[in-house]
Amino acid sequence: MNSVLQVIAVVTVLFTYKNAMVSSEATYYAVNAFSSDKYIRFSSKKKILFLSIFRPSSLHGSIRTFDTKTSQFPFYANFSFHIDDNDTELYYFVPGPVAIVNDSSPLMYMSVQCGTAFQRLFLLIFDMTKKTYRQSQWILHDGGFAYLLHDPLRQRLFGLRDVSTFTLIIEEYNMTTLDVVRKYTQQDGSQYAFPYAACTIFDYEENWIVEVRTRFENPSVNAYYIKMDLNLVGKKDDIVTEFHLMPNVHNLCTMTYDMKTKKILATWQHGSIDRNLVMIYMNPYTSKFSNETILFKVARGWDIKDTQAIYDEQSRQVLVLIRYENDDTFEGQYWIMLVDFDTMEINLKKEIKTDEYLSDWALFDVYS
Repeated sequence: MNSVLQVIAVVTVLFTYKNAMVSSEATYYAVNAFSSDKYIRFSSKKKILFLSIFRPSSLHGSIRTFDTKTSQFPFYANFSFHIDDNDTELYYFVPGPVAIVNDSSPLMYMSVQCGTAFQRLFLLIFDMTKKTYRQSQWILHDGGFAYLLHDPLRQRLFGLRDVSTFTLIIEEYNMTTLDVVRKYTQQDGSQYAFPYAACTIFDYEENWIVEVRTRFENPSVNAYYIKMDLNLVGKKDDIVTEFHLMPNVHNLCTMTYDMKTKKILATWQHGSIDRNLVMIYMNPYTSKFSNETILFKVARGWDIKDTQAIYDEQSRQVLVLIRYENDDTFEGQYWIMLVDFDTMEINLKKEIKTDEYLSDWALFDVYS
């Protein structure tokens, strides 16, 4: 059985680098992991890149593109990686979060982790124009990344990873060697709850992180707003400045952030009875909701099993990808939607016909 990592990074990019494909529209990339040969995708206009990994004698992956109009998968590039164990068939590699260097750089940073009890964790750099790559010297045997972020003002790469479930560590990495530079803070999940989905935003102008985390508190799951001030790194061990319960929220599905308006566009399902996927604006300073609008109606006997979203600042559109599944037959469908960030107008709603398990894909954006 092949052990596969498909790194699906749905990215919004305008390529202006030499030898790169140029587009006047948004470009989307993606990353994912399966148990068969996978790919990375890239197209001439709207583009989705898929990084995948499969194992004949070594662990490697390929990059292909995806055109939302034709649903074709042209080849783009290959890459490989290694772990410190010859029994690679024990591992099910999945893509973790992705970070992009946006200021005229073709570099894409991604984490590679595992979806089973056999754990390996490391970082990898991929150059989108030269098609070269490098993985970190270190390989951890536990945990996974909740997010990986690039700071364009301070030119730093940092992320949050968990260790043994309850310990959360935020640390910075050298952008060339991927070595750990410094630890920002360490948290206990029982105190500050746990990261959930892609419900994290980073304001590099004001230098803070806001998350909506979750924690099971019998009889239900509760959502918590947490804000961390990165200006306190090196000054205080605990950089959390605000932490409070968000009553009757339970969890958000996705969060995307606009630096200009300082506004979050999130997706959310109310609960077990009302399963429609809605859009809401969220104030990052107060956690207050406004302008609730239906994005996708859920039929009886069906449910949304996975939701991902990525925001393109240039087109001011959010791409949303969902897995829609029948509760009885487990029949699955995938839908993509393009939403105007400022008006919540749905500009595109389309079912994707594919045999691939797109829920394992991780979306990310990049600009040139």
